[in-house]
Amino acid sequence: MTEIGSYIPHFILLGRPRISQCRCVSCREQPPLVTHAWANHVRHSALLQCDTVSREMLFAHDAFELHEEAAVPVDGAALDVWQNDVNQACIDLLIVDGLSIEERMYAIGVLLNKLSKGGGDGFETMRPFAMANELMQLALGGAFRTLFGQMPAISRYKASYLRRLAKIPFRVSLDEHASKSLNLKLTELMLMSDGFLDDALREIEGSNEVSIFFDKHDETWINYFLYRCFHEVFPAIEREAYGQLFLDLALDYFCVRSLCALLANDVELDEDVVAALFAAWYRSKGRLGRDDHVDPLLVGFSLISREAA
Repeated sequence: MTEIGSYIPHFILLGRPRISQCRCVSCREQPPLVTHAWANHVRHSALLQCDTVSREMLFAHDAFELHEEAAVPVDGAALDVWQNDVNQACIDLLIVDGLSIEERMYAIGVLLNKLSKGGGDGFETMRPFAMANELMQLALGGAFRTLFGQMPAISRYKASYLRRLAKIPFRVSLDEHASKSLNLKLTELMLMSDGFLDDALREIEGSNEVSIFFDKHDETWINYFLYRCFHEVFPAIEREAYGQLFLDLALDYFCVRSLCALLANDVELDEDVVAALFAAWYRSKGRLGRDDHVDPLLVGFSLISREAA
């Protein structure tokens, strides 16, 4: 009988007992451990809405070391070859050494932009890997650092999405003091005039506490985006949606950093606090909404740039 690959990340193997016993707001509604099975491929995953999953996954350098086992094929559709190849190309760009997380994201945005303009059904499936390799060489040579640094600051997109963020009712697994502090800061943002909102944005962008935390925990964002690639098989199969899907990644980055910055003035950022913010964001991010931007790629690039306007 033909066998297929079945993959499970290291963080699930290590954390399964704790994840299975979690009783957070997400786990009271749905089990945290899930399996995505195709006729030719199986991925064992977990829901990032779960506070314990977030805590187990975000801060381990080997979180996405994959363990492979043989499995029996299941009935149903196969994982699309093109989708799998683009997914792996994005993963390759995430794990390349020597780049900041913004540069890795920039490379993914460029890759998706190029692939979205590819040929039709005859577009060769090896193309994503060839493009990713080409982009890696450019990035490692410093080209993306230069290009990214030359991008014009477009603060209006950040201000617009910051207002939307302030309107989301978050359920965050923090103590009473931290929860009240975050809700108060979000309410203040919601009521601010445009001028004061611009000032608040500059403070958020320049948060020293946030920079210190993520510099110390440099695996956090890589793990988060590896999770999205593994769990969702990002960026899906519809090439025409690649720009919007990249914008979705950029919104994750911008919004979670903003939540961390809002809380950092009153609460010390540690792994438990930041994991709770990631989980709360993942539970509620669907409420943010997105505009139908003419150039979502440009908007995404502006959101991951930390240069204050």
